[in-house]
Amino acid sequence: MTTSDTTTPTHDTDDVTALCERMIDRLWAINALRSEQVAAAVRAVPRHRFAPERSSQEAYDANTALRTRWDADGHATSSVSAPWVQTLMLERADIRPGMRVLEIGSGGYNAALIAELVGEGGQVTSIDIDPEVVDRARTHLAKTGYDDRVKTVVGDAEHGHPDGAPYDRIIVTVAATDLPEAWTEQLVDGGRLVLPLGVRGFQRVYAFTHQSGNLLVGETGDHAGFVKMQGLGAPAPTIVPVTDAVALTTDADPVPAPDRLPDVFAAPAHEQYTGVRMGRNEYFGGLQMWLATTLVDFATLSGDAEALGHNTMGRHQTPATWDGTSLAYLLLPKASTDPAEWEFLARGHGPDAAELAAILVDHVQRWDRDHRSGPGPRFLAHPDIPAVHGVIRTRHTRLLALWDQHDTPQMDWQADPGA
Repeated sequence: MTTSDTTTPTHDTDDVTALCERMIDRLWAINALRSEQVAAAVRAVPRHRFAPERSSQEAYDANTALRTRWDADGHATSSVSAPWVQTLMLERADIRPGMRVLEIGSGGYNAALIAELVGEGGQVTSIDIDPEVVDRARTHLAKTGYDDRVKTVVGDAEHGHPDGAPYDRIIVTVAATDLPEAWTEQLVDGGRLVLPLGVRGFQRVYAFTHQSGNLLVGETGDHAGFVKMQGLGAPAPTIVPVTDAVALTTDADPVPAPDRLPDVFAAPAHEQYTGVRMGRNEYFGGLQMWLATTLVDFATLSGDAEALGHNTMGRHQTPATWDGTSLAYLLLPKASTDPAEWEFLARGHGPDAAELAAILVDHVQRWDRDHRSGPGPRFLAHPDIPAVHGVIRTRHTRLLALWDQHDTPQMDWQADPGA
């Protein structure tokens, strides 16, 4: 798929300079820029030259991602990410002169920004699984004078790039649902891994620090939306049809009684309001992550308002729990007493509908009481974290969410690989 307008727009130098400065001002205002070093890199790299088919106004809009490649179904597979998230990730990476940096997911522009930050004494390697994406990045890096400062490689992100290791920083610019061993192994002790990590369907940008052994400690994440990883690390969620318009996504293995879901969903609903409301434009991503990391038998239910009877919690996807006999999920109907607010509603089906809905209500109320104004969880990532409640298993590691920001958990399990 290509853009509908094949005409290459012209870019007036004075106009581009003004638009870039306006973008930088906006990035400072929304706290996506936090240092003069990153601001200087943004000012130095001509963003419009990495997407010459787009207008200057689009190229220098702080919130606009410039999609550059699509699959046969029309889904974007590569883009120049929006400036706000690029600068946010660079700030969280804390890149310094002389560092060795691996970028996973190529496009050219972000690699050029990294090259500015590491300076002449640093090294930048950018890897992508798609040869056409790498060719495009090489072309634009050459035209902007960065081809001798960025090494571009075709390869699967699952393996990192051992030839250039070890790295002080690894920055992943495609959505991952796992942390491959190669990334940790190729990162120096104390190095940082910054990536958009999908945790049970909810994507956030995390900055992990490599501590001893295979342990990664992740800071609280920022909401984002990146194109999906391809290759060995491509997401492979388990999706169970419920109706023609509703589906359940889960990481349960095996999924309990999947054939019973349609009949349970068709059963009469038990509904219980939570008493917790959100403003019309208020962010509730923290609640999504709270439920994803604390709710037993967690899943997500997808479907539009017509199929579910009420609005879901964003993009037709809502937290749910399914135990094989009963189903409960969270909805967000508009509060009748205040047109500017919405109140969370738990709905359940099946023999234990009331009990499951009550559990969901309790979780929402606990989040509202203890974590609503907080920053969200940190994460520990290690393959040997004991598989207890609250630990999320992925192919390569296990994730443990830490909601108490002052919590320093015991890690005796590191000494026992069989734990």
